[in-house]
Amino acid sequence: MRTLVTTLAAVAALGLAACTTVNSAPAPPSAHAASPSAPSPSAPPSSAPPRSAPPPTTAPTQAAPPPPVTVPNVTSPWAVVSAYYGDIESGNYSEAWALLGSGMTTDQTYQQFVDGYACTGSQTLTENGTSGDQVSFDLAAVDTCTGQTQTYTGTDTVQSGQIVAADVSQTS
Repeated sequence: MRTLVTTLAAVAALGLAACTTVNSAPAPPSAHAASPSAPSPSAPPSSAPPRSAPPPTTAPTQAAPPPPVTVPNVTSPWAVVSAYYGDIESGNYSEAWALLGSGMTTDQTYQQFVDGYACTGSQTLTENGTSGDQVSFDLAAVDTCTGQTQTYTGTDTVQSGQIVAADVSQTS
């Protein structure tokens, strides 16, 4: 369970950029262009094929980086704990990290935090009770690497919408 608690605390911002292409439209006809129904009085007729508009140009651009992750607007202790484990289950590690307060230390890098959940699959979180800023819960998590379900019991302390302390133990 210490591994789980330790795994909860490391977050780093992942910079993702996507490439897209932008097609520009051809330039509109000039105001000085001759009307198709009337020949130009100053230009002799030409036997050359008419010029076509230049092909649109394609220039790669990078999408704007994603906005920084902010703490979700959840403040009740149970809502914060639920959001945290929901983010872990769905792979939103940076959002889970944002729910960990500065008082939560794990001595891990963000990559270690993410790697600690590499085999975590579906989870069932059950609230056992809330007392002030503390939430007691049971957690059953499927280990996708082994196919086994691991169970935990714990208490998280939540202040100002963030988990600031956790005492979680593996029970099986």
